[in-house]
Amino acid sequence: MRNYEDLTEYQKDMICNGCGGKGGWVKPPHAAFFKTSCNHHDYGYWKGCTEEFRKACDKKLRSSMAADCKRLSIIKKIRYIPWCELYYLAVRIKGKSFFHYGYRQQDPDIDL
Repeated sequence: MRNYEDLTEYQKDMICNGCGGKGGWVKPPHAAFFKTSCNHHDYGYWKGCTEEFRKACDKKLRSSMAADCKRLSIIKKIRYIPWCELYYLAVRIKGKSFFHYGYRQQDPDIDL
């Protein structure tokens, strides 16, 4: 299975939409800042498979967003770090309907 970085721009556009549910009208706060982390999360959800993989994707989103915050000034960290937890809680609560459950992970060369 390939990584997000190996996708073509077309595949990234088809699979990922940044932060918020694909096709949703709600854009969470600070979505532009966390876009790369959210795109990786979108790709994990698109690949899908088991509930254990979904939990791992959600935890990776949280840690990736926290890593994004490390490069910020202390003032901005205070403002942005709580959003990491809120995004994580949001995907744990509402993300299930966006996750691809299946017996195997999807392959972008076959499924797009």
